[in-house]
Amino acid sequence: MEKINALDKVCPAPIIMAKRALKETDEVEILVDDDMAPQNLKKLADQKSYDYDVKKGDNNQFTVTLKKTEKSHDQAESSSLNDQGSSYIVVINTDIMGHGDDTLGKNLLHGFVSSLTEQDVLPDKILCYNGGVKLLVEGSDYLTDLKALEEAGVQVMGCGACLDYFNLKDKLAVGTITNMFSIVEMMRQQNRIVRPD
Repeated sequence: MEKINALDKVCPAPIIMAKRALKETDEVEILVDDDMAPQNLKKLADQKSYDYDVKKGDNNQFTVTLKKTEKSHDQAESSSLNDQGSSYIVVINTDIMGHGDDTLGKNLLHGFVSSLTEQDVLPDKILCYNGGVKLLVEGSDYLTDLKALEEAGVQVMGCGACLDYFNLKDKLAVGTITNMFSIVEMMRQQNRIVRPD
């Protein structure tokens, strides 16, 4: 059993850590103190058919155990066969996710991009336009994840007119520059588009 210390980590970090570990082992024990983590780990367990156990400790800490089952092994094989040939693109048109609070929106978008790196099926492309191009430039908090995705074969592209508008074209740090005509073509030809609105 692998033991994971996810104290002071907010979701989706504990889920990502658990998924990563469960690629290498059949059972993990995760120590968390984020109130949402036990519930979100339970959802992961239900989705993947893992055995799930949680124990509440002191100082609002929880120990969650996830264990693979025969059903989860069968499901993983079936899922990898079904995922072959599936494709999707991600379109990001702002530097925040959702409406309400910009700080929360930035945190949500960071969690979204980070979670992309841990998907069983990666997107074919990530297209950024309008405020989304800010993710691609020097000083962006998203560069580590976007570079990892690019190294894994994901095409990362930013709208050149948008980079020009924000005076960021010379600060591009990940991906390549494209244009709106190409963005429309890529979106038109794709059956599945994921957009973190």
